[in-house]
Amino acid sequence: MPLDADAIRRGCRGEVTAATQLCGAELGRFKAVAAEDGPLTVACTQQAALFSQVASENNRANSIQFANIRETAGWSGDADRAGPKMAALLAAAAEVTAPTSMVQLESSGVILIYGRDEAAIEAGDLLKEHLDVTVLIAPPAAIAPPRNADYPIAKGRITSVKGHLGAFDVVVDDFAEAAPSSRRALTFGASRNNARSSCDIVLDLTGGPALVPADLRDGYLRADPGSPAAILQAVLKARDLVGTFESWLRKFGQ
Repeated sequence: MPLDADAIRRGCRGEVTAATQLCGAELGRFKAVAAEDGPLTVACTQQAALFSQVASENNRANSIQFANIRETAGWSGDADRAGPKMAALLAAAAEVTAPTSMVQLESSGVILIYGRDEAAIEAGDLLKEHLDVTVLIAPPAAIAPPRNADYPIAKGRITSVKGHLGAFDVVVDDFAEAAPSSRRALTFGASRNNARSSCDIVLDLTGGPALVPADLRDGYLRADPGSPAAILQAVLKARDLVGTFESWLRKFGQ
């Protein structure tokens, strides 16, 4: 594998040392560098266990960072021009990320179901015996009222969602509560903007773009409103989101 050591030196901070058999015949060179206990990045992930063991046996206190520059840069048709990419890989590996920790999330089962049609009402009917349900229908909300008014129904357009499972803060424009006297179609009172609501769970059945990154936000669920199977799966997930949960600590949406 060609190695442009000069290009790597220009792109990396600190001293750069090149080797051909660092895990074998030149292992003594590694021991000498590792013994200094300063920041150290090794451009080999395949022998990471060996290097870590040798460093530990030589009483190294600080951790070692590893980068794979062979498969990700060196073994390619552009290997002779891969020096800058190798430098970037090494520099990125040298940036030690802050450790994550677990936090507890508390949910009492207050759910906001946000939909566009009767599918949101049907989801509310499935969950009303298990969770504290509120249904929000996106305008124009021209749907038939449910037979029984077992939970609040309103219309509105969500403009902001912040928080996480157990602590969502939702902002709604064009918000209006459904009139109890609604018969053939839901009717609503006067609407207002910047209405706020707090809930533990958000179930998004609008079929539009995600309100938040679903894979990064505990307690935010979404499903295709045209798929009864997908809705049922989301409903079952929502039903189980009551109690105390552990999650990796991360910065939730601002």
